[in-house]
Amino acid sequence: FEFPRTMSRIVVSERQRGNPVLKYIRNVPWEFEKNVVPDYVVGARACAAFISIRYHLLKPQYLERRLAEVASGEWRLRVLLCLVDMDDHVKPLHALNLLAIKYDCTLVLAHSAREAARLLECFKAYENNSGSAIKEKIDKDYLSRLTDVLTTVKPINRTDVVTLARTFGSFRDVVNADLDQLRDCPGLGDKKVKNLYDAFNKPFSLAASRRREEKKRKRDQEELLQQQAEAIEAELAAILDDS
Repeated sequence: FEFPRTMSRIVVSERQRGNPVLKYIRNVPWEFEKNVVPDYVVGARACAAFISIRYHLLKPQYLERRLAEVASGEWRLRVLLCLVDMDDHVKPLHALNLLAIKYDCTLVLAHSAREAARLLECFKAYENNSGSAIKEKIDKDYLSRLTDVLTTVKPINRTDVVTLARTFGSFRDVVNADLDQLRDCPGLGDKKVKNLYDAFNKPFSLAASRRREEKKRKRDQEELLQQQAEAIEAELAAILDDS
């Protein structure tokens, strides 16, 4: 089956006949095609493989075989569209995510057949749109960029950003500020100060956090031993002076 450079419809594999998702695809035309490898072709170089968690648990080898077949084609976008139809879905989704990574697919979840249909319609409707269509518009001035960064730390708001900018003058000084300096900023409560400080100083991983805590514990222990040694030396010096 040769795919034209532009298509006005979703091409559906015959193996998807009977899938309840199809009855909800109403805003974009679609049709069955026998000689198509993916379950859905939503663009000249975009496709989707469909799986439900329940079906994956019944036939765990099916999906990997299908993804291997899809991976052999020259697709720019491969979507693994998963219908979450079970409450106990954490472990199955972990396995599906690993398969998606292995076969260079984007895992997208739908919690109903209707939602899965809407996702397919969106893939088709926006196939020629660039990422800028959904990208947040951010002004290029310094304060706007600073606001965009710092407000990702909850619950820092725009007013807090203005206060931080006036107090420290630059993003670098905000990052390097200690807790006392942050507490001196008007309007920043203990929660905001802690969250902001942790965002720039707390390790990203638990392992790194444990290593940092271990280094701090050893450093504190060495300082304590040093203080004890100095105290003993001072006592010995005092005894010798008395004698």
